Amino acid sequence: TPIKSSAASDVYKRQAKAAVEELGRMGVECAMISGDNRAAAERTAAEVSIRKVYAPVLPARKLEIISSAQREGRKVCMIGDGVNDAPALAQADSSIAVASLKNDIAIESAQISVAGSDLAAVPYAVDLSRATMRTIKANIIFSVSLNLASVVLAFFGMINPVAGALIHNASSVCVVLNSARLLGRKPAWLR
Repeated sequence: TPIKSSAASDVYKRQAKAAVEELGRMGVECAMISGDNRAAAERTAAEVSIRKVYAPVLPARKLEIISSAQREGRKVCMIGDGVNDAPALAQADSSIAVASLKNDIAIESAQISVAGSDLAAVPYAVDLSRATMRTIKANIIFSVSLNLASVVLAFFGMINPVAGALIHNASSVCVVLNSARLLGRKPAWLR
């Protein structure tokens, strides 16, 4: 019935608005690229706090918009849910398919699929990926530094080979433990 459809649309727009606002706090700029007519796209964008709108846009133009942003040095994440989005999802640096419509082409083209239509998963994915990259960099710096120090100490005879092997294995264990902190990570706005 129309009432349920409107209610579902309102819930979806509230979730989208919350996701866009959280992404803004994270320093991520959002834009809407839509095949809808300009007035409808701008109205929807205003309801979810998106300032930049490209509409009406065909799939080839979506690809051009993403490629242009990439040539400017921007990292682009495309979020889409339809067949029209598949080329843009494939072109983007990272891509998320909203799997609520069960569109296999969009899901196959994207790197991440969001089950259902809860867009809160998008800022969570950004937060988790940033935390993962920080963890990877910290692990590399820590393990390389510790292993280099043990090689230097072994070279000057300050530690024996067994101690060097223990230091190496201890650094591996520390890297695994540091990485395990990502398990069960909650979104930043829920902590």
